[in-house]
Amino acid sequence: MRIELVVNDDCLIPDLQKSAELIRVTIGINHDFDDVLDLCGGNLSNEELAHLHQLWSNDDFPRTFKREGASLIITARGDQ
Repeated sequence: MRIELVVNDDCLIPDLQKSAELIRVTIGINHDFDDVLDLCGGNLSNEELAHLHQLWSNDDFPRTFKREGASLIITARGDQ
């Protein structure tokens, strides 16, 4: 399963999209990880939340950054 953390310049309300192939959490530039936890708590497993936290904060975690319009999409490297 691919997990994406999307930071969107225009996002006012965090959003979670989950399917069998993809988990996508979209946040705005003023949101913090507490907003992610509020959104995802109860909807994602502890492992999925830990993966999102790695994407969010671990500078040593190998990540890929891709800009698409107003969005910056952050994924684990190799999770293409």
